[in-house]
Amino acid sequence: MCETQGEDGILTGFSNKNEKNFPLRTVIIASLAGLSFLLSFLFILSPEASISTPDASEQPAEVLPQPPRIEKHDFKLAGNNTFYQIMSGLNVSGPEILDITEKSRPVYNLRQLRRDSVLSVYTLSGALRKIEYKFSDYEYLVVEKTPQGIKASKAELPHETREAVISGTIENSFYEDALKAGADPQAVMALTDIFAWDIDFSSEIRKGDSFSVLSEVLYVDGVPVRSGKIKGAEMVNGGKKYTAVYYEGKSGSGYYDSDGRSLRRSLLKSPLRFRRITSHFSRGRFHPILKKYRPHHGVDYGAPKGTPVEAAGSGIVKFAGWKGGYGNFVEIKHYNGYLTAYGHLSKIGKGVRRGAKVDQGKVIGYVGSTGISTGPHLHYEMRANGRLINPLSVKTVADKAIPKKEKQAFAAVVAVVREKLTPGGTAYALERPDSTPQVH
Repeated sequence: MCETQGEDGILTGFSNKNEKNFPLRTVIIASLAGLSFLLSFLFILSPEASISTPDASEQPAEVLPQPPRIEKHDFKLAGNNTFYQIMSGLNVSGPEILDITEKSRPVYNLRQLRRDSVLSVYTLSGALRKIEYKFSDYEYLVVEKTPQGIKASKAELPHETREAVISGTIENSFYEDALKAGADPQAVMALTDIFAWDIDFSSEIRKGDSFSVLSEVLYVDGVPVRSGKIKGAEMVNGGKKYTAVYYEGKSGSGYYDSDGRSLRRSLLKSPLRFRRITSHFSRGRFHPILKKYRPHHGVDYGAPKGTPVEAAGSGIVKFAGWKGGYGNFVEIKHYNGYLTAYGHLSKIGKGVRRGAKVDQGKVIGYVGSTGISTGPHLHYEMRANGRLINPLSVKTVADKAIPKKEKQAFAAVVAVVREKLTPGGTAYALERPDSTPQVH
C-alpha cells in the first residue's frame, strides 16, 4: 500500500487500488446494520419478548371454601359388636349413646344388633347427625339429631304380600331342584314338613317326581324376598299324587288332603331329611366291622356328620346317653305305644335327657359315627308295644279330620287352591328380578 500526502502534508487517503473497494465495504456495513435493526424490531414485536398483563377474563376464579359434607359410615356387624362400642369409636359421648338407645327402644332395641346386618351412621364435621338400621326385610330404624334432641322413627320400603306358584320336576334331588325352580330354603323345608308323614324325602324321591306349591311371598320394591305360609301344594311321588290344603276352621288349623283327612300323623316317616338309606331292616345282615351275620333291627340313614336328627313323634325321653356299640343313643316313648331309638349320634341335643318332654320334629341329636360304626350315619329303630318293627312299614294314626259341619267351607277352599295350582290359573308365578311378571 502506498500513502500520499496533500499540500499540507497530512495523510489523506489510500492508493488508487484500495479506493476501488471502498464502496463494497460500505454496502456490507450498511447491510449488517440494517439486518441488526430488523431483528431487534421483530424481537420487540414478538409475544415472547413483550410484557403484557393478562386479560381480567383470563384470571383464575377465586377459590371459595367448600361447606362441610355429610359422611356416611357403614358398619357390617360381627357377633361381638355392640352399639355402644361403635358409637364410642365415633366419639359420641356415653350419655348421648344411652339417650339414643332409650329413644329407639319403641322401634328397635339397639342392644340386639343382628350378626351380618349393617348399621349406617352419618356425621357432619365429625359430629353425629343420623343413624339408620334395617332390622327386617323392609323396616328401618331412623335416628336423627335435631335442635330439639334425639328423635327415633320407623321407615318402611314399599312392600306387599302376593300369592305365587312354584313348580318343578325332580332331576337330581328335591332340595336342589326346588331351589332351582325358585323356592327359598324355608319353603323347601316347610314343604317337607307338610308331606313328612306320607313321603320319606330321604329315600322315596325319584327322578321325574314333580311338585307345585302355592305360597305367600313377600315382595320388597317389586323383588321377591321371602316366602311365607304355604296355602296349598301338590306332589307326584312314584306316580301317586299327594295334595295338601291349608285350612283354618273353628276346631283348629292345619294341612289336609282333598278329602279333609289330616296330613299329620303320630310319627314321621323319617327322622332325617334328604338323605339316603344305606342299610335296611333285616333279620340277618352281614356286619361290616364284626364280620358276621346278625339281625339289623333298624334302618341306617347315611348323612354328613352334624346333620340334625328330629324326634319322629312327641313323647318322653326314656334314655339319653352312651349305650355300647350304639354310641350316643336316644330313646323316646310315644303316647300311642310306639318307641323310637336313634344311635351313633355325634352329640345329643340340648335339653334332651331322661324324663324330658319332646315335640314331634324337635332336634334330639346330630348324625355321627360313635360306637361301632364305619362312618357317619343314623341308626333308627322302632318298637310297637315292645316288639321291634320295620320303621318303613309303619302306618301311623292320623289326626282329626275336618268336622262334617265344616265340610262345605273346606270344599270351597280346596276349589280355590286347585284353581290356583292349575297351569293357567289366577295365581302369579314366582317373579324373579330379571324377568317380567307372568301369570301361572
